[in-house]
Amino acid sequence: MEARLAEFGVLVIEGQRYEHDVVIERGVIRKRKKGPSKQYREQFGHTPLSAAEDIPWSTPLLLIGSGAAGQLPVMPAVLIEAE
Repeated sequence: MEARLAEFGVLVIEGQRYEHDVVIERGVIRKRKKGPSKQYREQFGHTPLSAAEDIPWSTPLLLIGSGAAGQLPVMPAVLIEAE
């Protein structure tokens, strides 16, 4: 699967343009639902990736894109669960 950053806030995956965060699980692309992580926003300055989100644990490899400037905070509980 080919994915690239087209411009700030815009991903192009397999020729399709996305202007929101995405989750790709087994080739299926869906919008990231940040709702469960919004409660931590003030603590991190951004909405972080928290273990409360629907993370695709069913795949053998988890890749987390940290955004155009590498600013996506990943909460420690996600890293612990990923191990």
